[in-house]
Amino acid sequence: MGSVVLGHDKYYPKFGYKKASQYGTEAPFEVSNDSFMAVELIDGGLSGVHGVVEYAKEFFEK
Repeated sequence: MGSVVLGHDKYYPKFGYKKASQYGTEAPFEVSNDSFMAVELIDGGLSGVHGVVEYAKEFFEK
């Protein structure tokens, strides 16, 4: 089964996305640090947030 690319890593920073690791968050699966990104919807909204992102089980269903 092939991989699906939803966007280009250079596109998202234009809209304020940063590496999720800068916010202290990690993916629950293997992914490049350059590809796993996050954006604060409210200034400081991710301040003090850290840990592994938890997705709903539906995210992993085929």
